Amino acid sequence: MALKDELLALKPLLGTDSPEFYTKMTEIAAKYNSEEDKKAIANFVSERLQNIDKKLDVIEESAIKLQLQEVAEIVSLSYLAKKYFNKSRSWLYQRLNGNLVNGKPARFTKEELQTFNNALQDISQKIGSLSISY
Repeated sequence: MALKDELLALKPLLGTDSPEFYTKMTEIAAKYNSEEDKKAIANFVSERLQNIDKKLDVIEESAIKLQLQEVAEIVSLSYLAKKYFNKSRSWLYQRLNGNLVNGKPARFTKEELQTFNNALQDISQKIGSLSISY
């Protein structure tokens, strides 16, 4: 079996903690040890890691969307964007939906996520301190 075929046979096992994966990977590394083979193995692993990274990004974006689903019905996301970020509603939705901006998916930075969390806490405190009476 050629190196390419053996690597493709590993594909379903990637991302698992399967002992079979580690055994096969060790066998491949021992069997194919030329510089060209090592580069092919490194490229294969690198491509798979990039795919995993992309999938994690999608999961993270989906998690944020799910967490905000109910909040979006209660609180105006347009208000959040303007008051806490000094940005437009579309800017916020681009990040929530992972829309392509300048060829890259829009995402929140760590600082923006912290600002978002602080905004939600601030709104929570404002609503929690309200009491209506005559």
